[in-house]
Amino acid sequence: MSDRPRGMDGILVVAKDPGFTSHDVVALIRRLTGTRRAGHGGTLDPFASGVLPVFLGLATRLVEYHMGDTKAYRATVCFGASSATDDRDGELVPGAGPAPAREAVESALAASRGPIQQRPPAFSALKVGGRRAYRLAREGTPPELPLRAVTIHRVEIVEWDATDPERPTAVLDIECGAGTYIRSLARDLGERLGCGAYLGGLVRTASGPFHLAAAHSLDEIRRAAAEGPAALAALLLPIDAGLDAIGSVVLTEAETAAVARGQQVKPARRPQAEQNDRLRILDEHEVLIGMGSWRAGRVVPEKIFVGLGAGVNVGSGAAGAASPSARTAERPLRLVRAGNRMEVVAGIDELTPDLGRLHLAVGVFDGLHRGHQYLLRELRKAAARAGARPAIVTFDAHPEEVIEGLAPPLLCDPDERLVRLEAAGIEVAVVQHFDHALRTTTYDEFVARIASHVDLAGFAMTPDAAFGFERHGTPEALTELGARKGFAVTLVSSYLLDGEQVRSSEIRRRVTAGDLAGARRLLGRPLDVTGTIEAAEGIDGATAATGQRLTFDVPVCLPPDGTYAVLLGRGWAIGTPPLPATARGTATIAAGSVAVDTSDTGGQLGERIRVVFEVPEPES
Repeated sequence: MSDRPRGMDGILVVAKDPGFTSHDVVALIRRLTGTRRAGHGGTLDPFASGVLPVFLGLATRLVEYHMGDTKAYRATVCFGASSATDDRDGELVPGAGPAPAREAVESALAASRGPIQQRPPAFSALKVGGRRAYRLAREGTPPELPLRAVTIHRVEIVEWDATDPERPTAVLDIECGAGTYIRSLARDLGERLGCGAYLGGLVRTASGPFHLAAAHSLDEIRRAAAEGPAALAALLLPIDAGLDAIGSVVLTEAETAAVARGQQVKPARRPQAEQNDRLRILDEHEVLIGMGSWRAGRVVPEKIFVGLGAGVNVGSGAAGAASPSARTAERPLRLVRAGNRMEVVAGIDELTPDLGRLHLAVGVFDGLHRGHQYLLRELRKAAARAGARPAIVTFDAHPEEVIEGLAPPLLCDPDERLVRLEAAGIEVAVVQHFDHALRTTTYDEFVARIASHVDLAGFAMTPDAAFGFERHGTPEALTELGARKGFAVTLVSSYLLDGEQVRSSEIRRRVTAGDLAGARRLLGRPLDVTGTIEAAEGIDGATAATGQRLTFDVPVCLPPDGTYAVLLGRGWAIGTPPLPATARGTATIAAGSVAVDTSDTGGQLGERIRVVFEVPEPES
């Protein structure tokens, strides 16, 4: 949580002003709070105002539980004209029929109540063939969007104004389910009456449990930001605000620790729940520590919020110094499932239907650190629930090489990364070429390419994960897309050690600072690099015992200049046994070059070898 002031985890209920997009509001809140992880709970059109819940930090992991929340609006519908945009922003075209009386409008509203089929506006953000519908409409080719099922629980006239008898207006109070377009309701009402109608004004008065009376204006939020983080934090609701309708289970301290490790538990205090019911998981102080479900008499954790009062840090342990005896030969690679043979596919377009149903995670997976291992474990579980194979999409180059022109030094050789993915139980690995064309591919186009080749079960993502052009493919966006396209998104809580998220960037920082023990703790194993032997008598003033040095095909993450005790072994590759490095030696680093003593390995020129940096293993 180092990316924001402490306490910036919660829900900020914003009273959006007209003229702002929902994205504008979220961007402003990010700047004011210093919080990178932020998202809203349902788009409001720019001309609309009212309730916009913004989820910050850890609360972003709970957005999915609010996506189906009922919304309430106060809408002004203008009769006697129609608009291409179905609202006041479009050019108005007079209606053909006479203006309606209030009684006629009240009668016509009956067809708008309950479960209905509704056609979204042509000027909407929905995508058609990878392009936004509003862009197509602006180009003169408005798309014919398919009908969608929505529910309008209540719609009533609260004000009627016939001052202009040719253009009467009605103010409606509306309660509806997620995905309802109020512009479409106005348009359809006008078509039903034969006079035309459009939306003249819209205020969202409630979004689920969040109401306009308790919302904060942008000016109020700016004033709080000027006073400091404490004033801003005082505006936030708890991350679990509004989830009271979901049942709960209270765990003992031992049960809490087990759930934090991802284990299912049979609680001492049985909750009032039916099979497959969602549950809020509370510790013995009744503080939320996660979300899960009730299955066969057990609590099945689905996401865990470590450090929210439970005092549990997943995978944490004392990092005290180990004795010299802890420096033993590198352990063999631990396999999740013996006999797994991962299929490696050279790009998304090489996927074929015979690979079966796939549940995917997308990322570089540099280092395959403890956070990655946790995500892959949750991916395997999600795939099993979906009757699918666990699969990943990774890249042949780090995206930053294309985006920023300079790739970060890697923590894991690309070939070794594939070996470790196979050992982690991944059955299909797609190695996608990353170039400018892929960089500018939108997330829905990226998903469509995958789905055109295989049966896509879904994606496993952490709350801050994103892919696609400008990283718009967030868990929230993918969840919405999946609801339309028939795949699921499994949100996996971030893996924390001592309350901090394990990140490749932090491991690189520790390596370059010389903290190899700290890097080992985050990686879950010692740092290693793989290079090719080349003859050299000396490198930049440093010499190796045998006069050999390593060259690297990719930039690698190295500790500071100096001489290090290392273990040496053959490089790893798919299809060959990943033998541990066992030969002791030294590696001398100077100005980014690495000289090694390879006398015990029998290494030959042109051979790839692994260099494992020996550091004491943390005590458990």
